[in-house]
Amino acid sequence: MVMVARGISLMIKKWLRTGGMILLMALLMAAGIGGMSVQAAEDQNTTTVSGKIYDCDPDRNYVYSDPLSIMFTGASSPAFGTLTLEGKVVKEGKQGNYVSYGVDGETAALSYSCNGKYMTSVKEQWHLFSDDGKIIGDLELDEKIQAGALVLQSSKDGVNWRKDVELTNVFEKGTGQPGKFSTMRDIQLNNGTYYRVIVAYKTEIKRGESQILFVKYSNLEYRKTVEVYEFYVYNVNSVEKKNRDVVKKNLGTVVNTGLNNGFALEDPIKVDDPHYGWTLGDFFVSGYTRETKDAEGNPAFLKNVGDEVVLYFNLAQNIDALNGDDTLIIMTDRDGYDQYFQTAKGYGGRGTLIVRYTDHEGVKHAPQIYTDYLEANASSGADTIVKLFEEGDYEVALDYELRRIGKVFAVEINVPNPIFTWNYRIFFRFSVRNGNCMVYPFDVKTGAELGDTAWTKNGFRLDMARSRYLTIDVKRTVLKKSGNTYSEDVRFNRPAKDGESYTDEGIYTFRVNNLYTGESTEKNIYVGESAVIQALAKNKVTVEELNNLLKEGTTINEDGSLVKPES
Repeated sequence: MVMVARGISLMIKKWLRTGGMILLMALLMAAGIGGMSVQAAEDQNTTTVSGKIYDCDPDRNYVYSDPLSIMFTGASSPAFGTLTLEGKVVKEGKQGNYVSYGVDGETAALSYSCNGKYMTSVKEQWHLFSDDGKIIGDLELDEKIQAGALVLQSSKDGVNWRKDVELTNVFEKGTGQPGKFSTMRDIQLNNGTYYRVIVAYKTEIKRGESQILFVKYSNLEYRKTVEVYEFYVYNVNSVEKKNRDVVKKNLGTVVNTGLNNGFALEDPIKVDDPHYGWTLGDFFVSGYTRETKDAEGNPAFLKNVGDEVVLYFNLAQNIDALNGDDTLIIMTDRDGYDQYFQTAKGYGGRGTLIVRYTDHEGVKHAPQIYTDYLEANASSGADTIVKLFEEGDYEVALDYELRRIGKVFAVEINVPNPIFTWNYRIFFRFSVRNGNCMVYPFDVKTGAELGDTAWTKNGFRLDMARSRYLTIDVKRTVLKKSGNTYSEDVRFNRPAKDGESYTDEGIYTFRVNNLYTGESTEKNIYVGESAVIQALAKNKVTVEELNNLLKEGTTINEDGSLVKPES
């Protein structure tokens, strides 16, 4: 009976606090007008996400799932700020019960900006009030909420969630707002990821004063609010364009690297090793046309137009019970570093994936590091996209730590003894190359593509179509007239560069070679305004053939047309 009375009291309290707006919102929700909505901001690369806002029992720990909590939606909600997705959203829809955003690209970010409505110091208005609690619903934070908390969770399936970001005291006076608090990783976007953003804060208002005998005191009222945003984000260029026709499996070999040495050793797995007889998972590549090898024997994957070369990882184990043994787990490595890639200490997590790219000029780019890879980006039995690859050379490493969990009186404990810890590494190299053997000449002024034996008075430039590993040689010859015939004089024969232009008059012959397929292509381009240059191009004749025609009495017009003598 007491609980019922308390519940009625809380409902009346909320009615007095919010007036008739609650009744209106209840009617709208009953009519089916409510729930999560999506609204595009003025900037095409920024999308506003509207979530659900809960007015919770101020005497409890932000229990927004409580039936007595009032849910607001839409523009009338008392939200403290706005959550935005920064990225080029080109497709919106539904992923199960979640709003989905298809992003064009491998980068996106989340930002929260407060509107300042609770930043006032006027006590007679709702204003922020510091909260020493640490619990929001069934989520326990590491720090006190104080002037507001923001939590980001992610999930592979929309059911099992992990905490990615925790910010507390975010709306403290002087700091204002969190702004951009998370950048989505390309692995998350390529595979599609569910996200949940929770914003919680406590507010206070003074409702006049009361006096008992000679003592005056303020009538204070409190409110706890939770904003919940749930949605799904994916990269439309990867999730919707998987090519799995050709697959290369089993890239890399696992080795025991010893302990605390930057995963530097390469000891084979022996019979007394806890990793003996089972594999963590497989890396494999798909989306290529043909496989060959480079000079060092590493795989080289050739792709044609339309191919999407994708590296996947298939996790074959439960990382909390490796090989079916619930005492053997993937451990969080807080002091890890990779000696080969020279990464800083402390990058760790439950498995760390490192990918380094070397371009066609031999420049090694900074390695991309994905911490907590096994926990956050792979689920047992599922193929997880690691990355989409263009031409270049790649080095990939997966560093992880195993630990044996001891049991004392059937209670699991984490045994800190180093003899119960092992470090392992899977490492491999591969290359991606374009399988074509083409280079494209374009008129330097009109931009039109020129075919074989084409003529242009302006000159041309070469476009390798991002095929960085072709060899191109260009020869230029000019014509010399002797009497009534012409001869060719070679002025240069040298390697060509992508984007290089050729405007001097002459006959250009360029030869393209693909070192990985052994194929070659040759084309001729005629540059200049002279009649004889035009005649060679327009009539598809060689210099020798033109000389024979001239000996027979053929003449050349200014536009390059040939006039044969009357018989």
